[in-house]
Amino acid sequence: MAKDDGQLSAARRAYRSAQEVGNRQEEARWANLIGDILKNRGEYVEALKWLRLDFDISVKYLPEKHLLPTCQSLGEIHLRLHLLDDALHYQKMHLELAKNANDVIEQQRASTQLGRTYHEQFLKRDNDHDSVKNAKKYFKSAMKLAQTLKENPPTNKSSFLKEYIDAHNNIGMLEIDLDNLGEAREILTKGLGICDEEEVNEDDDARSRLHHNLGNVYMELREWGNAREHIEKDILICKRIRHCQGEAKGYINLGELHYRIQKYEEAIRCYRRALVLAKSMEDETALVKQIHQNIATVKEANKVMDELKKEDQNLKKLTRNTVNAIGRPHERKFLLQQNELLDRLIEKSSMIFAWEEHCKYAKLKKRIAKQLCDKEKLGDAYLVLGESYQKLRNFNKAIKSVTKSWETYNSIVNLEGEALAKISIGDILDCSGDWMGALNAFEESYRIAVEANLPSVQLSALENMHYSHMIRFNNVEESRRLQIEIDNLKQSKRRELERQNLVRDCCSETDTDGDDHLSDIRDNASHSQQTSKSSSTQSKLIADNCNTYDKPTEDSPKCLSKTTSSQQTIIGRKRRVILSDDEDSYFHFCFSENYSHLIAVKKENNLANSTSKSQVRKHLNQAVKIKFFSL
Repeated sequence: MAKDDGQLSAARRAYRSAQEVGNRQEEARWANLIGDILKNRGEYVEALKWLRLDFDISVKYLPEKHLLPTCQSLGEIHLRLHLLDDALHYQKMHLELAKNANDVIEQQRASTQLGRTYHEQFLKRDNDHDSVKNAKKYFKSAMKLAQTLKENPPTNKSSFLKEYIDAHNNIGMLEIDLDNLGEAREILTKGLGICDEEEVNEDDDARSRLHHNLGNVYMELREWGNAREHIEKDILICKRIRHCQGEAKGYINLGELHYRIQKYEEAIRCYRRALVLAKSMEDETALVKQIHQNIATVKEANKVMDELKKEDQNLKKLTRNTVNAIGRPHERKFLLQQNELLDRLIEKSSMIFAWEEHCKYAKLKKRIAKQLCDKEKLGDAYLVLGESYQKLRNFNKAIKSVTKSWETYNSIVNLEGEALAKISIGDILDCSGDWMGALNAFEESYRIAVEANLPSVQLSALENMHYSHMIRFNNVEESRRLQIEIDNLKQSKRRELERQNLVRDCCSETDTDGDDHLSDIRDNASHSQQTSKSSSTQSKLIADNCNTYDKPTEDSPKCLSKTTSSQQTIIGRKRRVILSDDEDSYFHFCFSENYSHLIAVKKENNLANSTSKSQVRKHLNQAVKIKFFSL
C-alpha cells in the first residue's frame, strides 16, 4: 500500500504539471493512470471521477484513437460498480472505435468486456435471451481474436497468451451458469493446460482465476477433494501476488465448501478471514455485506442442524415404539407419526444441503408408505428420493425413483402428482445432458396440468419449457411465444388473487361478531378443499413468487412453498445466481430469529427437483460463492 501511495502521489503531481502547461495528452494520460491505480486499490467511485476527467479531455482536445483506453477503463469501472447499461455504452463505443482504427488488440479487449457485461446482465435480468446470446457471441469473438493475436503477434507487442488463457476462463464461467458443468470443467482445465505448456509463471493471476473457477465446478460436482485443491491454490497465488480482493473471494469459496459439507465452524473461520481482507479495501461494501450475510447463513444452518439431530433422536424413539406395536391396533398411528416426522427431517436436511441424510430419510419414508399401503405417500416418497439422488448426482437412480413416483401416481389417477413427477424427470434429464428428453417431459407435464386445471403447475412447466427453448436450443421465436403465455398466466393468477382478496375484505367488513365462528368454519372448509386433492404431492413444488420477477433481478431470493402436506403449490422457474448489491441480489440473505427466514430464503432459492433447473446451484440459501471473470 505504501508503494501504491507513492505511485499515486507521483501521478497526481504529474497530472497537475501537465494541466499547468496545457499538455492535454499528458493530462488525459495521467488522469487515466490515477484512475487505474485507484481501481486496483478498490476505490471505484474515486477512480470513476478521474476516468471521466480523462474522457472529457480526450473528447474535447485529442484525436479519436486516444479514447480507446479511456472507453475501456470506463466500461470496466462501470461493470465493477454494477452499472451495466453505462458499462455497455462505453464498451460498445470502445469496440466501434477499435474497428474504425482497425485495431485488433482493442477489438479483443472490447469483446471480452462486452461478453462479461452481457453475462452479468443475463444473470441479473429474467428471461433475457439476447443477453446470453450476446455473451456467447462476444466471448467467442474475444477467444478467436486472442488466438489470432497469439499466433501472429503484432510487432513489439506482447504474445497475447494471457488473453487467450483468460478467454478460456470466461467461456468456462458462462458454461457454469448454463449448468454445463462438464463443458466448463473441460475448457477451464484446458486453460490450465495451456499455462503449463507455455510455462506461465506459477503465481500468475490467470492461473488463480482458473483454479478459483474450477473449485466452483468441482464443488457443484460434489468432488470435494478436487474443489478444495483448486480453491487453496487460488488463495495461495492471490496471497503471493498481493491480490487482496482475490484472496478474500477465495476464502469465501473455501467457506462455501465447508458449509456444503456441514463443517460450520471451519466455514465461519474462512468467512471471517475473508471479512478482514474485504474491510481492508475501500469500495468493497457489497463484498463485506455478502460475507456478513454468509456468516449469518452458517449460524442459522447450525441451528437447523442441531434441531435435525434432536428430531433424529425422536425418530429413533418412535421407531422403537412402532416395532413394539407391530400387530397391535395403534401400529398405524405410530407409522403415521413416523411419516410426519420424516417430512420434517427431509425438509430440514434439504435446507442445509445434507443430501446424504435427506436420502436416508427419503428411503425410510418409502418404507413407511409401503407399510401403510398408501400409494399417494409412496409416490411422494419416490419423488423425494429422486431429489436426493439428483442432488447427489446419481442421475440413473434419480430417474428410476421419479419414474416409479410417476407410475404410482398414475395408478391412482393423481394428475397433480403425475405432472410434478414429469417436471422432476425433465429436471434430471436436463442435468444429465438429455435436453430433448427434458423438454419432452416438461411438455408432458404441461399437458397434464392443463387437463387437471392446475395453473401453478402449468406455470412451472411453461417456465421450464421456456428455459429449454431459450438456453438449450436457442429457439428465440418459441421462447418469446412461451414468455407471452407465461405472462398471461401470471396476470390471470394475480387477477384471481385480487378478486379473492376483495371478496375477503368485503366479507370482513360485513361480518358481525356472531358470524366469527361461521367464518372460521368456512375458512377451514376452504383450506381443507385446497389441500385434499393431493396434500403430499403439492408439497413438492418449491417456487418463485411470480411478482418477484417482474423486477429485473435474479438469483437468490425467491418464493416458498412448505414441504409439509398442507401447503398450496406455487410455481418455480429456472433461474440463476447473480452478483449484485441491490435488494434482489446475489447477496440477499436476511435472517430473523431462529431459522424461520432461513426456511423462507431456502425455499426461495433452492427450488425442489420437481420445479426448476436453474436453481441447481446458485444459490439457494447457501453461503454464496464467487466466480472470477477475466478482464
